[in-house]
Amino acid sequence: MSYDKILVSGNGEEFPYSESFDEESYYYQISIALGDRDGELFISRWGSHIIFDDDESWLDFKIPPDDYFPNQRELSHANILTYMETILERESEGRVILKEEVEEHYQRFLKSES
Repeated sequence: MSYDKILVSGNGEEFPYSESFDEESYYYQISIALGDRDGELFISRWGSHIIFDDDESWLDFKIPPDDYFPNQRELSHANILTYMETILERESEGRVILKEEVEEHYQRFLKSES
């Protein structure tokens, strides 16, 4: 993923990221490290997940940013950092989805769209 922006936390930690928007949601892709694993945090209005670089598994969170920042068309840097802190504090609520399961869901989605 190519990132074109930098998010800087209060302690000076930098997170490369990119963003996009459509009429339904915002979409942020943020380079992060969780423990000793690198990954990409994907945030949309409805929830978020981390895709880990090492095995392409997901850590999926059913914690919608829209519950914290309702009716916003985009998130401020402070909103994103607050949300990142929230999911890290609630990491145990995340559901691990293996790469193979992600692929199965994707193939079912493709079939349903045709």
